[in-house]
Amino acid sequence: MLGVGPPMPRITFVGTGEAFDPGLPNTSLLYQGESTLLCDCGFRVPHAFWNLTDDPSLLDAIYITHQHADHSFGLPALLLWMREEGRSRPLEVVGGPGVGAWLEKLLELGYPGSYAPGRCYPIEARELRPGEQLTRGALGLSNSKSDHGVRNLSLRIDERPHSFAYSGDGTPSDATRELYRSVGLLVHECYAADDAPRGHASARELLTMADELGVGTLCLLHIGRREKDAVRAEVARYRGSTRVVLPAPGDSIELQ
Repeated sequence: MLGVGPPMPRITFVGTGEAFDPGLPNTSLLYQGESTLLCDCGFRVPHAFWNLTDDPSLLDAIYITHQHADHSFGLPALLLWMREEGRSRPLEVVGGPGVGAWLEKLLELGYPGSYAPGRCYPIEARELRPGEQLTRGALGLSNSKSDHGVRNLSLRIDERPHSFAYSGDGTPSDATRELYRSVGLLVHECYAADDAPRGHASARELLTMADELGVGTLCLLHIGRREKDAVRAEVARYRGSTRVVLPAPGDSIELQ
């Protein structure tokens, strides 16, 4: 079970699956450093999160890359569980422009009236626009828009001297390539080995990009349910300088 964040920032993979993977929770990451953040919370994430921790006050914030169900529809259950388990301190939900109105609608659809002031701990929506930076103590959060079917804002966290980036969904854009440059750990969706569907990334392009941008470690997840063997084979052929990992739910990586 997870507890207080370690001295060295750590990423724990809550889920690593795409939307319709029959065996894996949706892609979701837990960042534990000076602050503790959950990155994305799809419809299959809450139960996977509860397998890792029973602490309703563990999270300082949740970052949502985009509003697709497999990245955000777990919020009503997770946030209400925190209330039921006795959380009292505020929680930030960080996202792109309009996150406040969208979050209010989503929570009300899930459990009407359950998050109202006086009935729930404070839930504070916080916008992080592309090109801006949000500071949480020693953490600097920045984001950029990837190429996806809806607006997806990939995230970078700098907690010097450590750095971490998470794609959410989407093909790398010029903006996200700059976001990922020289990052210590990049976690990127990888729907196919090559020739990925529009709005998604392939292992071949990501491996080439990681070398070009000087990425230390590249983690590939959100792999298409019919593409897993092909992605593994593509990774096995890779001979570049970036360390490549195919994580499973529950795995952790320290930012070194």
